[in-house]
Amino acid sequence: METIIHKIARQYLLVTGALLLLSYPAFSQSGTVTPTKSDTIMGIPYFIKLGEGTGGVKLGISNINDVEKIFGKGKIKIETTRRLGKVYTEKTVSYKKKGLKFYALNDSTSRIYCIEVSMANARTERDILIGVSTQDDVVKAYGDPSLRSPESLEYDALGAIFEFSSGKVEKVFLSEK
Repeated sequence: METIIHKIARQYLLVTGALLLLSYPAFSQSGTVTPTKSDTIMGIPYFIKLGEGTGGVKLGISNINDVEKIFGKGKIKIETTRRLGKVYTEKTVSYKKKGLKFYALNDSTSRIYCIEVSMANARTERDILIGVSTQDDVVKAYGDPSLRSPESLEYDALGAIFEFSSGKVEKVFLSEK
C-alpha cells in the first residue's frame, strides 16, 4: 500500500526529472543572449556547457552588459597581467555568492572569453558536479586530459580546466574551444 508520503515523493521525482529534461540551455543562433532561466533550477545556474558557457552567457558572444542583464550588477575589476611575455588588460565581473566569475578583455567589445564556476553542485552536461565529483569521475566522463596535475585536469579541445581541492572538483574554467 502506497502512503501519501510515497505518492508525494514519486510526484516530486517525476516533476524534477521533467524539469531537468526541459532545462537544456537556450542560446540563440543570432548570438544574442536570451536571459531566461532555461538552465537553472529554482533560479540557480547549474548547467555548464564546456566550450560554450553557462547561465545564459555564451563564450565569445556575450559581453559584460549581457552578464549584468542576467545576474545583476557584479563586482568589476580591471587587472593587468603578464603571461608568456605579453601584457594583458582584462575586466573581471565577480558574483562571489553565486560562485561565478566572468573574464573579458578590456576593449570596446568586452566579450567574455573565460568563465569560472565554483558554485556548489553546479553540473556539466556529463554530470560532473562541483564539490562532489573526483578526478576519476572527470576522466571517466571526458577521457584523458591534455594536461594533468594533482590540482587540475586541462582539456584543450573542450576549452575546460577542472581544479580540485580535497579530491573534489572545486572550480571549472570554461574558455572558447
